[in-house]
Amino acid sequence: MMTKTIKISEKTHKLLSELASKNETFNDVIAFLIDYYYENEEFSDEEAKYYNEQMEKFENGNRDDVSEVTLSDLEKRISILENELKK
Repeated sequence: MMTKTIKISEKTHKLLSELASKNETFNDVIAFLIDYYYENEEFSDEEAKYYNEQMEKFENGNRDDVSEVTLSDLEKRISILENELKK
């Protein structure tokens, strides 16, 4: 395996050392963190772009795609989602 040298602060080195078990290298820890980041991203780049565009439209007064939701409707939807998560 080809290796590269990277510069990290003492603080980062200490934190990586705390995350690694005795059998893991810094490479193992960094690879795990990268995988974890990608697996747990809230939105893809495309989704984030779409949501940011929609928020900008709303903030600029464009309410064409906005519909009113009652608190009762919202509570029902939350209940449905909670039940789906329990499955």
